[in-house]
Amino acid sequence: MFPATIAEAIGIHDITTGRKDERLGIGGPEDVWLHPIVLYVGEHVLNIEAAFSRTLPVAGLLGRRGFFEHFKITFDPTSDPPGLEIERAYKA
Repeated sequence: MFPATIAEAIGIHDITTGRKDERLGIGGPEDVWLHPIVLYVGEHVLNIEAAFSRTLPVAGLLGRRGFFEHFKITFDPTSDPPGLEIERAYKA
């Protein structure tokens, strides 16, 4: 999920032209609009459906569908600064 400002930056000038849906977060239910986008993660290219929100207070939230289903992520809190390793996961 991304804020509407990100949608504008990638050429989606009116998020409400997407498919309306609702997400439930710590602030309660929130309207979002879904748009197909291309997400680049390093050398990987993903065609995903991203949700855009008018009120998301962070730069983005990665979810199980659209991101984590494609990658195996290993967090390493012992390094300084803490790091992570991303490995592409291909489904059979």
